[in-house]
Amino acid sequence: MDTAAPAADIAQGLESLARGYRILAMNGHTEGTLGHLSWRDPEGRGLWMKCQEIGLDEVEPGDLHLIGWDGKVLDGSNGHRHSEWVIHSETYKAREDVHSVGHTHPTYAVLFSATKEKLVGVGHNGSYFSDVKIFDKTLALIRTDEDAAAMAADLGDQWAVLLRNHGVTFCGTSIEHCVLMGIMVEKACYEQLFMKSSGYEWSGKIRTGLKDEASLYPRLITNLWNYHNRKLDRFEGRR
Repeated sequence: MDTAAPAADIAQGLESLARGYRILAMNGHTEGTLGHLSWRDPEGRGLWMKCQEIGLDEVEPGDLHLIGWDGKVLDGSNGHRHSEWVIHSETYKAREDVHSVGHTHPTYAVLFSATKEKLVGVGHNGSYFSDVKIFDKTLALIRTDEDAAAMAADLGDQWAVLLRNHGVTFCGTSIEHCVLMGIMVEKACYEQLFMKSSGYEWSGKIRTGLKDEASLYPRLITNLWNYHNRKLDRFEGRR
């Protein structure tokens, strides 16, 4: 049986996942070795994510490992598994449409999560989110199936959920979509915090009742993903 094509697909996916980590880091999501981005294994075996020892800005394909649905590392890096891997597994179980999940501690999302404000969208970045909740069942690391399932319930059908005094979990239908959602939710938090501190009278964007006010259609996802990859190459001195 020819297995070259599936192996090639996974290799390509892991390359995109590694670059997704570094793109998030370039956009303010890094905090030492904390935070993680995952990809649902296309063969249904579990999820791929980085090992615990390295930061988002350092990830290469060899730093990724496959974690089975029972939490056992099945393939890839022999580094330690992140204790919050259940954030990813429970989100995948709750959302069939999600194929990539991120959990990070970017500055503005953390600050916003400590407030009683509702993310309403000051500008375009906030338009991609219509009902972002703040999960506050626990302020600690999410290490149990129960806490992770509760977080996934608060996520609902949205692309992001804030974690009180902790960070943000975001997701997407692909690695590319997920990474863009992570970038945009952090910018949306920044924009609203900045406007709130300005002292000016302001209002959030008017909602139409749709799940998303602005749609990341496939061509736009591709354009933005390619842009961030070109920027990453310049940032890393590869071009």
